[in-house]
Amino acid sequence: MMSNTLVPVVLPRVATSRARPQTAERAAGRAADPDADLLALLDLDDTAGAVHCLMVRHGTAVYRYCHAALRDGALVDDVHQQIFIEAYRDLRRFRRHSTVRVWLFAIARHRVLDAVKRRRHTQRWVEDSAATDTPDPRPSPAESLDDARLREALAASLEELPADTRAAVLLHYQQGFTFAEMAEICRAHPGTLCARVARALPLLRKRIESRIGALR
Repeated sequence: MMSNTLVPVVLPRVATSRARPQTAERAAGRAADPDADLLALLDLDDTAGAVHCLMVRHGTAVYRYCHAALRDGALVDDVHQQIFIEAYRDLRRFRRHSTVRVWLFAIARHRVLDAVKRRRHTQRWVEDSAATDTPDPRPSPAESLDDARLREALAASLEELPADTRAAVLLHYQQGFTFAEMAEICRAHPGTLCARVARALPLLRKRIESRIGALR
């Protein structure tokens, strides 16, 4: 890596060299990047090494940024992982118009904004479901049935759900997984799974009550 103390001496030679048509301004910009050693690894086709350096050097700062913006440990972990997956994918295409740190935090900002939008969407789904799913003061038809008949109605109703929705309901209510854990199992975003379950519950209840009513 070129030492900053050598830049004033070396830059005129770089600017006038026919073998290296790079401009003095660009060379100065690259030398000024604190992550120039990381870029050197990239120039040697060591993408894995460059990304490892990126994570060691900036991983904590990116995590703190995500945590301050989202205030949700499980969501922060998910977004933090997404950021570095994207960095690994796109680092080879980094055009070096900014520093590596600026480029990385631009990715972080976009992923955090995406997470905020998804969370708001999920919260609206949950709130809408709660608003339309008010308790009925009358006794539920299920209260007059034994557990075996209720389980049969539930099983039949679950079978009618799409496979991905049925899996989400079972993972959450039967197995007790959190939405963050389910995201790893289903390879879907926690917010997507939460919304999927919220949509399924009113539908399940209607189908169960319909079956119970038919048995009366």
